Order: sequence, then C-alpha cells, then structure tokens
Amino acid sequence: MSKDNDIHKSLQEIAEEVLAESYFPEDDEGNQHEYDDTRRPKLTLRHLNKLRKIQELKKLEGEAHAEFVKQMYGTPPEEGGGPEF
Repeated sequence: MSKDNDIHKSLQEIAEEVLAESYFPEDDEGNQHEYDDTRRPKLTLRHLNKLRKIQELKKLEGEAHAEFVKQMYGTPPEEGGGPEF
C-alpha cells in the first residue's frame, strides 16, 4: 500500500512542479482574440515547452494508473493456507 501512496505522492509533487513552472499569469489576458481576428496565434518556445510538460505529466499519470489497475485486477499471490484441487 505504501508503494501506491508513494507513486501518487510523487505524481502529485511532479504535477505541482510542472504547474508552477508553466503557469504565467500575464499570459491569461494576452490570449484573448477578437471575433474578426482570423489569424492563427504564433506558437512560441514557451508554448511548445508547456505542451511538452503536459504530455510528460499525462504519460506519468497513465503509467501510475496502469500500475494501479495491474495491482487491482492482477491475480493474488498464492498462499499455502487454501485447499488444493
């Protein structure tokens, strides 16, 4: 059980670090576009880096979930106390 808590705890710490590194409050107001503005916004290195970090975070979450599902639905270890057929 402590292994699951460690996985989720480390995942939570990683998520907080990624969010702290990639959140810029000044970007909140700068991304507002007018209705008649049909140009595509430019992707900057900051945007690409943020997308990369989000993808890494999703990958870590998927791995943690896969490990959890494997543990939940996996076969229990054999114990010597049960009847044999």
